[in-house]
Amino acid sequence: GISGRFTYGFLSRYFTEFNFGYNGSERFHEDHRFGFFPSIGLGWIASNENFFEPLKAYVNLLKFKYSYGKVGKDEISSDDDRFFYMSQVTLEDGGKGYVFGENFNNSYNGYTVSRYANPLVTWEIAYKSNYGVELGIMDFLTIQADYFHEFRDQIYMRREYLPETMGSSVQLWSNIGKMKSHGIDGSIDLNYAFSGNFWVTGRGNFTYATNEVIENGEAEKEYEYLSGIGYNYFQPRGLVAQRLFIDDEEVQNSPTQTYGNYMAGDIKYVDVNNDGQINENDMVPMGYPTVPEIVYGFGASAGYKDFDFSFFFQGSARQSFFINPSDIEPFINDRNALQIIADDHWSDDNPDPNAFWPRLSVNTVSNNYQQSSWWLRNGSFMRLKSVELGYTLPNKLTERAKISKARLYFSGVNLLTFSEFKLWDPEMAGNGLGYPTQRVFNIGIQVNL
Repeated sequence: GISGRFTYGFLSRYFTEFNFGYNGSERFHEDHRFGFFPSIGLGWIASNENFFEPLKAYVNLLKFKYSYGKVGKDEISSDDDRFFYMSQVTLEDGGKGYVFGENFNNSYNGYTVSRYANPLVTWEIAYKSNYGVELGIMDFLTIQADYFHEFRDQIYMRREYLPETMGSSVQLWSNIGKMKSHGIDGSIDLNYAFSGNFWVTGRGNFTYATNEVIENGEAEKEYEYLSGIGYNYFQPRGLVAQRLFIDDEEVQNSPTQTYGNYMAGDIKYVDVNNDGQINENDMVPMGYPTVPEIVYGFGASAGYKDFDFSFFFQGSARQSFFINPSDIEPFINDRNALQIIADDHWSDDNPDPNAFWPRLSVNTVSNNYQQSSWWLRNGSFMRLKSVELGYTLPNKLTERAKISKARLYFSGVNLLTFSEFKLWDPEMAGNGLGYPTQRVFNIGIQVNL
């Protein structure tokens, strides 16, 4: 490939930059191997204009910026799925071959096609644009804000709508996906020194990003809510859980649930399409995406004479996850019951239709382990990630020991978490019984000789 860049600035006010790349990839057929990917950026520092001089005492920086570019991606699949223009054929040692002869002593291996050759597969393309502003106030406060938009085309995805009459033995993939995304990104920086040996610095950042599937190669769906088009790529789907069955009579008079045996105390699902049975056609979009749409953080440091203090919060919002009931089910594989299961499960003595856990069983009840609103949780959280308090010893004490600086400090990590989800660390999402996030306390001294 070849790449280049051209930049130009005029009067410290007007700026432009042009980049391009002309790249080829061995993954693609020679007819679709190369792509041209240009981009351009423009900037205007309005605060350097003559008409802005009366405002300079209050607004020291005002900059507007815009960029647009085309980006190509050739890593569109796993590393073992390369050279799309070539087929993959594997000879089998058994099962796919055939035998013949009077005593069937002669045999030949058959073959398996794991991918058909597709010389049309090529680069995944993204068209990106960004609109931004930078604002500086009185040399101690800086604000940056950006709005970004992306249209992604030619995403390598599987085709679902091929008829069986084509005789294809493997799934077919090609550049058929389309998706758009947009969001905002911003930050605030503070740096100020007061009189009397008091200073403070701070920073906050915020990002909101979401996306929408436009095309994904799916077959036509019988019900509109089954389609992924128009939804976030990470949109969770599941059955709508109404409550737990009250008794066996209600079980007999409810739509058939096609997930194994069930009885009173098991989860009752909603027949969304009213066809008399609960199956995959009743799975609907629910909750927020499994990847957070909002990520943020903020913190500050301050000092007064020999003392200093700092803290940092981080968090995410608009995120959902499913509890995996098979990971916490009691009695299976000699697993004990979590406290919440022991305290809040359905039983003859506690026929609560909204208990956290359905009826207890020494065997897996498949009906209760389906992905559903019963196990859906809000994954939003805010965490006090770190705190530190320090004290620098006076020079008159350290000089006697021939030490240039000595500082005592106490710090903590992962001290507090604020979330409506209480079973475990919400940042672990569905992996609740994995290795937990640790809370750490430190006390120490820093010495400079």
